[in-house]
This record gives sequence, structure tokens and C-alpha cells, in this order.
Amino acid sequence: MSPREPFAVRVYRFVLGVFPGRIRHIHGDEMAAMFHASWTDARRSGAGATLRLLFRTVFDVALNGSAARLGVILGLDPAEPRSPSSRSTARRRGGMGMETVLRNLKHAIRGFAHRPGFALVAVLTLGLGIGGNTAIFSIVSALLLKPLPYRDPSALVTLNHYYPSLDGLEASISARGFRDYKTRTHAFSSVAVETGRALNLTGEGDPERINAASASPDYFRTLGVAPALGRAYGKEVEGGDAHVVVLSHGFWARRFGSDPDALGRTLNLDGDPYTIIGVMPETFRDVFNRQAQLWVPLVLTEAQYSRGYTNEYLSLVARLAPDTGIGAARTEMAAFADQLKTDHPDWFPPDWSIHVTSLQERATESVRPALMILLGAVLVVLLIACANVASLLLTRASGQRRQIAVRMAMGAGRSQVVGRLLSEGVVLGLAGAAVGLVLGTWGLVGLKALASRSVPGIADVSMDRGVLLFTLLVSVGTGVFVGLMPAIGTWRTNVSSALRDGTRAGEDRSGLRLRRVFVVAQLALSLALLAGAGLLLRSMARLQAVSPGFDAKGVETFYLSLPSNSYPDEASQRRFYDELLPALRSVRGVTAAGLESVLPFSGGWSTSTFTVVGYEPGPKEPGPWGDIRIVSPGFQEALGLPLLKGRFFTDADGPETPQVAVVDQDLVRRYWPKQDPIGKQISFGDGPIEVIGVVGHAAHEGLDADPRVQVYGSYRQFPRAGMFVVSRTSGRPDALAPALRAAVQTLDPNLPIARVSSMEHLIADSMGDRRLSLVLLAVFAAVALALASTGVYSVMAQMVGQRTRELGVRIAMGADRGAVISLVLRQGMGLVTVGTALGLAGSLAVSRVLESQLFGVTPTDPATYSLVVVVLLVSAALAILVPALRATRVDPVQALRQE
Repeated sequence: MSPREPFAVRVYRFVLGVFPGRIRHIHGDEMAAMFHASWTDARRSGAGATLRLLFRTVFDVALNGSAARLGVILGLDPAEPRSPSSRSTARRRGGMGMETVLRNLKHAIRGFAHRPGFALVAVLTLGLGIGGNTAIFSIVSALLLKPLPYRDPSALVTLNHYYPSLDGLEASISARGFRDYKTRTHAFSSVAVETGRALNLTGEGDPERINAASASPDYFRTLGVAPALGRAYGKEVEGGDAHVVVLSHGFWARRFGSDPDALGRTLNLDGDPYTIIGVMPETFRDVFNRQAQLWVPLVLTEAQYSRGYTNEYLSLVARLAPDTGIGAARTEMAAFADQLKTDHPDWFPPDWSIHVTSLQERATESVRPALMILLGAVLVVLLIACANVASLLLTRASGQRRQIAVRMAMGAGRSQVVGRLLSEGVVLGLAGAAVGLVLGTWGLVGLKALASRSVPGIADVSMDRGVLLFTLLVSVGTGVFVGLMPAIGTWRTNVSSALRDGTRAGEDRSGLRLRRVFVVAQLALSLALLAGAGLLLRSMARLQAVSPGFDAKGVETFYLSLPSNSYPDEASQRRFYDELLPALRSVRGVTAAGLESVLPFSGGWSTSTFTVVGYEPGPKEPGPWGDIRIVSPGFQEALGLPLLKGRFFTDADGPETPQVAVVDQDLVRRYWPKQDPIGKQISFGDGPIEVIGVVGHAAHEGLDADPRVQVYGSYRQFPRAGMFVVSRTSGRPDALAPALRAAVQTLDPNLPIARVSSMEHLIADSMGDRRLSLVLLAVFAAVALALASTGVYSVMAQMVGQRTRELGVRIAMGADRGAVISLVLRQGMGLVTVGTALGLAGSLAVSRVLESQLFGVTPTDPATYSLVVVVLLVSAALAILVPALRATRVDPVQALRQE
């Protein structure tokens, strides 16, 4: 191979791998040279000629290569290769040149036009399989395979703190960690951090809560992305005015109508003016906060740097130094973590470490398992569809045996006959691709609507050129596969036997055996999908039966954040919320109202270590840690959280009184078993806090999440600017949203509310990824079962047709309807039994892949497997019953006369 060959020729050489090695060795250079000449001529003639050449090449290589491979498999001498770029060579060698390929394709289309019913069933069957693969591959390609839209994304990594002893917690990075990892290590050429935040946008129009991010000066430079308009901020913000803002393309288009003169204008964010200096490209998505609409400078202070390594709230991205791989970075950071534990043994658990992960992997880790499961499921559906259509083509070829034998007796070569059959398969594959693209487009629209909340970034997914190429390759591969099945039988055809025996149905035993194999495979694959869907269904049922620990019905929630310029201190923040709660409780239909800093199922969390007075952890046991929540009086009634002992907070628990806390029952069980917790003390380092009450444990991140102990403090003693408002209503929660918003606007007309939702919706959304996997896998399993049942019916119908004479004799000799039905059912259920046995073995292996998606159900759950086996057996029995009933109507006289 010449190093100067164009890329297209090198790809062509790779594609020639379809041909057997002997042919490539003898003719490969000649074929590549011919293609090179054709490629050069086509490039000179324009894009149209180039596309036509590529189109012809794909068909020619697929058909001729498959025919040659088939000859090798059957132990016959394969046909000579044909170059797609030389018609004269093809004619001279007597093989399938481009003219022959086109003639075969036209013949296949005419043949299907005379049997539109057959063609429609085959095309729709393949269209279902190809369409499902197109839709799912569009998502997989966009979210998992496509590189992140940054410069040299493979060099980008992210760092996280890892705590194996704290239930495998992965935490963000502290300000001190950011400074040290940036200045005291050598693996990275650039390090930056970001933290998500929300800003109140006021001024023109109604106040609005904007999803934003604070990013360090090197953030955009580290990612390697420059604004499409204007500039990004840099280190100049550290010593000067940090009130500048970079806009997302979507926000710029929505708020300013894509006006370039927006640069230099100001936005009022949290009461402060920010100057617009840049607009990011339309394709830019923040990997840590995909919904971010604005970026403002993050300027860290010495006070923040001094808070230690465990004050973790920053997402870190780093670019590897030149000639430094991720393995070297992991080695250096592991050594750095060991050094930190040696220098500060009281700060870290013994097993604490620093994880270095590629940014691409971090960005896709939440959706990768579910998407790979779904991709595997649609591939199974495609295999079942291929087996079904191949079975149909085998039946069709069986009816054409005499016609094919006549052609071969008149001089047609086996390779020519095989080429025609392969062409029929390719025509069906391409027609199926056309239907599949339509179904895939509709499916993608439905998937985007179904998974808009549970799959980050799915809204940006579209069918690009890569997906279209994938669909083309799948369709050609599918067509070659389904065409190969009748081609195998044709290659083995004994011409004299076929001409002597005619078209009697009983002679094509090899084709019938192959169809039986297809039926068994379809049943086994269908059972595997049914088992997966059944396990997910039982898992979802178990999960929905889990109590969140509070009464979610009738609870409406929203979020408020008090800007620092209007509410500069704790006293003003406390005063606003003191006025807000009575206003909310006075709204008609509200029975209780309260505040919480981190709402369950909202996606946020706040954990910390603390001290339990009188409790000493073991030598290798981690100290007490758990969720810390700041709430208001009335919160317990508003959320429906059960009070088990003691009391909840009241307005009397203020800044001048001793600090008090309420804990959950899990904390009591862990640290004060068989003791009265009331009056016990905990500490966060600022003095003791007395426990005054015990409440039930409330699920937080998900119904299936591992529980952490929970500590509640009063907002009157630990004020927060940002709080979730929780209101219990006597009617529909969403109906009261306007009245609740009006109550807030009465106190502060410039204060927007955000994240309005009922608690029931939040809980439902937390199961969105599981629900998506369940729905799609159930749909794929239903399609697979329908296709498999069709395959069973088709085979049994052919078997009944082949045994028409035998059944006629049986009926003539006195066999009743029940005996005939029993005979057919017994023969069909034998195939079903084999398919079920193989399917059960495969299902047990496949279910291990689903293990991470299951809750409360084992991968070998007997009830699930019993149910899906019954469903499969009933469906197959119904498919067999139709030809069995037809067999009872065989006329003995007519059957014998036909023979």
C-alpha cells in the first residue's frame, strides 16, 4: 500500500476485508488501483458522481464479497472478484459487474412489486428493527460517542474526593484543594473550577430566576472554547471589577434577539449591575451545568482558601500537561493524597483518595448503563426481525426451487443466482431503512419528550450524518444477511433432483431446518427481553411501594434566594422569612407552610461531619456524618414528617437562645441505641447543640438511595439566604401556585420564585431513568414477542403445508380433529420448548447486566421468570393453533389428488 494513497482508497482497502483472504492477496492491489482511478474521475466530475460511485461500490463489494465468502464457507471455489470501477473487467471475468448488479436490483424490485403483500410485511418488519436502532443509536452517538465540544477533549479530566468508608461518597473539591492541586502538582497544564448558582434577574419585565454558574478565570481557557461574540473574562477580574457576565447563545437569542449590540449592556443580577462582555457558541454546553445560561467570575478569597480540604463545593476540570497521560496523573494525585493524609491525619479517613476521571467519562456516567442496555435490546429486536424476514425469503425460495433449477440447467452460474437472491435481500434492507428512518425520527421525538428530564442533553440530540451512515450500513448488512439464507440453500441445490421432483413441498428439508433454527433463536431472544422487562417492572413496583418517610400528597414547593444587596445580613434574611410564613399560611387552601434549605428529591444535598458528644468511633470507623438541613417552625407539619419523640422547632428557638437540633430515628439507632436521645448533644465545632426531638427518616436523593442520618437545625439560629418553601394544601397543589407567588411579590416585587413543583412530581421525576428503561424495554420485548410469534406461525404453516398428504391420509383413516390438532401442537411446542430452554439460560446471563438497575428484586427472581415463560408459551401456542385448526380442514381427496 502506497503511503500517498488517498484516504478513500485506504478505506476501500479496509472494506475489501469482506472478500476472502486469497482473493485479496491475488487481486487486492488491482481492485484498489481501479477504484483509485474511478475515484479520481468522479472527484473531477463533481459531488454527484462521487456519491454515485460510493453508492455503487457499497453494493458491489457487499454482494460480491458475500457471495465469495459464502463459497468459502460451503467449501466451494469462490467466484472471481469484480471491481466496482471496471465494467469491462467484470464482463471479461463473467461475474457480477455493475450492470449485473443493477439488473439484479431491478429484477428484485419487479418481483416484489408482483407480491406487494409479501414485500410490505418484510419491509415493515425490517423497518421496525432498523428504526429502533436508528433512534437509540442517535442518542448513544450524541451522548456517549461524540467527543465533547471542547479543544482536544481527550486531554480534559476532572478531580473528585472519594470516601469509600462513607458509602462510597464522591465529593467535589474545596477552594484549598483547588489552589494546591493547581500549584503543587505537575500533571496539569491548566486547572479551573466552577460552582452552580442561580441569580435573580430584575429590571426589564418580570423578575426571573436564572440558572447560572460561577467559574474561575481560567475556566474557558482550560476547556479550550472561546466566545462566538466578544470575549471571556480572565485573570483581570481577580484584582479589578468582577461584575462582568458571559451569556449562553440561547439566553442571548431569547433576551436580546441575537443583537450583537448586546455587548456592553448591563444585566441586573441579584441587584448588582453586570456588564455583558461575551456570548458563547450555540454548540457550547457546560459539562457540569448543562442548563447554565450565564457565567460570572468566581473570585476566591483567603477566607475560602483557609476552610480546609473538606469544605467541598467546587467542580474541577483540568487539562493534562503535554506528554502526560491520565495514568500518570492518577499516580501523582494518589501520591499527593497519601501525603495530605500523612500531614493532616485528623482531616481525612484512612481510605480517602482523589479520583482522576476523564471529562468524557464523567459527563456520560449517569446515562451510560441505561443507554447500553437499550442499545443491546434494539439490536436483539433487529436480529429477530432479520431472522423473521430470512425465514420468509426461505419460504419464497422454496417455492421457486424448480424455477431456479431450470435457470441453472440453462447455464446460469450459481454465483449469478446467489447474486440475484442477495440483491433481493439488499432491496428489502434499503426499503426497510427508508421505513426505519421515518419510524426512527418519530421514535426519537417520542424519546426526547419521554426522557427530557431524566437524560441530560437529550434535547440536543438529532439525526446527523453519522446516524444516517449507521442506518445505511445496518440496512445493507441486514439485506445481505437475509439474502444469504436462501442463497445458502440455492448454492446446495441439486439441479437434476429439483427438476425431477418438481415443486413438491416435502423436498426442501434443509430450508425447513434452517427456519426451525430461526424460530428457536427468535423465541430465545424474545424470552431474554421479556425477562429483562419483567425484572424492571417488578423492580419499579417495589420502588413505588417504598414510603418516602413523609406525606407527599398535596405538597407544593418552590425556591427563593434573597439577594445580598437587599438582604445583606442574617437579621434581614430572618426578618423576611418571618414575614413570609404567616403570609403563606393565610392563603386560602394552605393548611401549613415551612422552609427547608435542601428539599428532598430536588437534586441537591448538603452533608457534613459532626461530633456526637460521648461517642467515640472505632479505630477504622469513620466519624459521624450525615445530611444537614436548616428548616423553620411549621416545616414538619407542611411536609408531613412524623414527630416520634420530643418537640419540633418553634419561634421561641431564636438567635438569643441555646442552639437546638432535631434528629432522625436512624441517627438515634446508630449512636444512642436503647437510650433517650432527648437532651443528648451534638456539635459542629461551634459549641454543643441540644437534641430536642426525633422525627422519622425522610428519603432524600431517591427512594432507592442508601440512607444517611439527618440533622435539622432552625433557620432562626442558622439563617440561610436561599430556602425552599413547602406548603401543604387542601386541594390541587399546582392550582395554588399563582396565589403563593402573589404572597411573595407582596413582600418583595423584585423577588422571583423558581423550581415550582409538587412533591409528588419531584418523586416521580426521581424515577424517570428507571421508568424510561422500563417503558422502552417493554416496548422492545412486545415487538420481539410479536415477531417471534409470527415466525412460529409461519414455520408451522409451512410444516402443515408440507404434510398435507400425510394429514389427508390420517383424516381418511379416521383421525379426529383433536388428534390432528394435537399432532401439530406437539410438533410446534417442541420448537417452543427448545427456544424457551435456551432463552432461560440466556436470560440468566443477561439479567446480570440489569442488576444495577434493579431494586428489591434479584436477577434470578422466580416469579418473574415463571410469568414471562407463561406469556411466551401462551403466545407461541396461539400462533401454532391457527395452522393446527387449518390442518383439520384438509380434504383427503383433494390432498391425494394434488400429490
